[in-house]
Amino acid sequence: MDVFRQVQEELRRPGVAGWWVEVLEELDDDRRTALETAAADRTITHRTISVVLERWGYQVTPARVAHWRRTYVYR
Repeated sequence: MDVFRQVQEELRRPGVAGWWVEVLEELDDDRRTALETAAADRTITHRTISVVLERWGYQVTPARVAHWRRTYVYR
């Protein structure tokens, strides 16, 4: 098993896991809550979230929002 852990450590890339880490840390509590609530609401589209984030000063494409929601929000 040690060989697997060693290779895993070698494969790790430095940096932030994703755009949402930075955005969620920078948002105030009200906006963070609003974003998390919208992300969990399947009636709100990826594009809508992308547009709101752009208005807040973050350039995030609908595709990136979709990936984030599928991978981290809808689990």
